[in-house]
Amino acid sequence: MKAVLLFALLICVCAVFAELGGKRALVLLDDSYIESSHSKFFKSLKERGYSLKYQELKGSEAVKLSKFGQFEYDHVILFAPSADIDSDEFIEFVDHGGNLLIGANSDVSDSVREVASACGIDLDDTDTIVVDHVNFEAQDYDSKHTLIIADQDASASLILGEAKVAPVLFRGVGAKVRDHALNYPLLKASPSAYVSKLTGSKKQTKVGRSPSLVAALQARNHARVVVSGSLDLFSDSLYDAPVKKIQDGKTTTVSERSGNEDLANIITRWVFQEKGALRSRNLQHNLVGGSKPDMYTIKDNVEFSVIIEEWNGKEWVPYQANDVQLEVRMLDPYIRTTLKNDGKGRFYTIFTLPDVYGVFTFRIDYQRPGYAGLHTFDRIPVRPFRHNQYERFIDSAYPYYAGAFSMLVGLCLFSAVFLYHKDTPSKVKTN
Repeated sequence: MKAVLLFALLICVCAVFAELGGKRALVLLDDSYIESSHSKFFKSLKERGYSLKYQELKGSEAVKLSKFGQFEYDHVILFAPSADIDSDEFIEFVDHGGNLLIGANSDVSDSVREVASACGIDLDDTDTIVVDHVNFEAQDYDSKHTLIIADQDASASLILGEAKVAPVLFRGVGAKVRDHALNYPLLKASPSAYVSKLTGSKKQTKVGRSPSLVAALQARNHARVVVSGSLDLFSDSLYDAPVKKIQDGKTTTVSERSGNEDLANIITRWVFQEKGALRSRNLQHNLVGGSKPDMYTIKDNVEFSVIIEEWNGKEWVPYQANDVQLEVRMLDPYIRTTLKNDGKGRFYTIFTLPDVYGVFTFRIDYQRPGYAGLHTFDRIPVRPFRHNQYERFIDSAYPYYAGAFSMLVGLCLFSAVFLYHKDTPSKVKTN
């Protein structure tokens, strides 16, 4: 009996993992030393059930993500910024729904930059670095002020949540996030930051809020990509480092511990589909007060309901929103209405079918920043009235009824007059 229960539990766990994208992750490294210098980052992933396979890239070594047309991994962690990779292989991986986390630095190669660019995030040139002479860490006082203090972007709450993350330490390259509905900046540089050449040039290529430090992509096929301009952001040294600033010549402690670890955990939960995943079930529609027919009739009153749930990292919970809409469409939408939420994940509405017959689609296409798109639908035919379902007397036809009967009455009167009227013969005078 215990074996049967254990087997059933194993099937349920595997089904959940398969639905959320799986736990197989490939870690690509520039140097095997990164595995130890970023040990806390990898340890947190293992504790959350991820199976990590490490591969060190040397030169232009090819990376095979698929075998016999099937991808062998659900997630890829690219911590090899200087590697010469096949960018098409990684772009195809994302196109097929794979999740990708990229950690870059000032030595980022053209091929890695090409992968990020295909995801709407343009990394700065090689040998450039973000510099901030105002918001820098105190330990970097006598250096070039490249270890900067950054805060999360205002729009990042869609992905990072409402919880405020402590200031983050960042050393790396900046990026330009394209103005697109699917791209989100997560970490921003302060207005005093700029991008400088490592070779000593003082040319400022991007000033103020232009350089984004960490950015994300939520693809339409549910794939997710996060690009960090700093590989050191995930390192053990910055995880445990306090955040201190120089203000008025004095060292001030901003935070006893940086927010790097908290930010990394939130980012990986989102990019690996542990957060922001939606699903729908029990889509139902029927006549109000009745059952679901084989086909509806025009002008029927229809009751529609669906259950929408959100994955919170442990279980599916009711999704709370007031902006889920239903479309009733046949080529073009005839009805678009907002669904009501009962607070338990059930969204419902009542509507009247249009006076048009054909095959209609009841569709929900829910796209919101930070969430995987939700697309569910059902098709059903809608027929016109039968001959015995029309009204016997239509109000708008009463003038025609009156015209027809007046013609009949007129015909009868005319016929009676014509048939029974006899002219009096005139008297003719004879001689």
